[in-house]
Amino acid sequence: MKKIVLTVVFLMVLVGTHFSWSGHEGFTYHLVKNIVPDELVEIREYSYQEKRIYNVSKLVLGDVCGKAILPPWDGALVPPDPTPSNGRVPAWQILTVYSSEPDWGMDQDLSLSPHQVLIGNSQGVRHMKYRLLGLDFFEGDESFYYFHDMAKEAFKRGDRYWGYRFLARALHYIQDLSQPYHNVPGEILEVLKGLFDGTTKRMLANAHFVYDDFLAFLIYSGDEDILKAIEEAEPIFTKNEWELVQVVRGLAMSYFPTVHKEMKRVFEDTLKKREPSEKAFSVVSPEEFRSLYENGSLDSLKFYTVELVGKVSSYLKGYLISFLRSVKNIK
Repeated sequence: MKKIVLTVVFLMVLVGTHFSWSGHEGFTYHLVKNIVPDELVEIREYSYQEKRIYNVSKLVLGDVCGKAILPPWDGALVPPDPTPSNGRVPAWQILTVYSSEPDWGMDQDLSLSPHQVLIGNSQGVRHMKYRLLGLDFFEGDESFYYFHDMAKEAFKRGDRYWGYRFLARALHYIQDLSQPYHNVPGEILEVLKGLFDGTTKRMLANAHFVYDDFLAFLIYSGDEDILKAIEEAEPIFTKNEWELVQVVRGLAMSYFPTVHKEMKRVFEDTLKKREPSEKAFSVVSPEEFRSLYENGSLDSLKFYTVELVGKVSSYLKGYLISFLRSVKNIK
């Protein structure tokens, strides 16, 4: 059975390098700004021996805070990113800036799995955790656990800069696991049809991209409902990191049928016909999102997205508070 499912999953070639539950910086900024300690952290050089391999040509180890990261579109409301002062940066800024770091290329073009050639790139191996016919594939959860442990190691060393930076990477991967399409590639009949029908395959890939970008659109447009859902979420605590992953993935998968139905209702022709570009918004432009948003076409999709993100934010806040207490940053 697993070999059959592997064939179905890997022959789909669903996505290449665009695996982000987009808006990581905005999501993280509104999540952490009232949780992390109000402290300035000394920038430290990287000094770790790791078991994990990276694409070193795209791995960034220097500090890039205050380097004017380009907004996803002109006029987007991006988080503040001040220039470091006397070699120090706020803890919230480290978490915000580096929550997008795993999408800068460090997981691309690696040899991680004998099957990765069939999905186009190694990045998907590390950023997703597909469940299909009761079986799980890929390593998104392992990526989260890895950087959770690296963050703890850094804090134990007294290296608060890399402690927060590794924690930001951990937040990236757990946020990825909260995206429905990072857990379910499509309805099983669609996945099977996509093995032989290019239009269906393109539709499923584009649905993933567009839903990523929809969250970014809501956050960077300053949508009051999504920001309130993140900022006012009450912390919910889990027993451990494993339980957190199960809860977050469970939420994402429970919303998949409704989200997927809405995605097809609003975007079906676009999802079937367009090829993704290399732009920040790869299939549907911010202007198209804005038009649909203003005429009410996205109301239902927004309702379920806000609900999902609010629930996930509660668990992520619980995780952050517990983690920072464990390394004695919150008393």
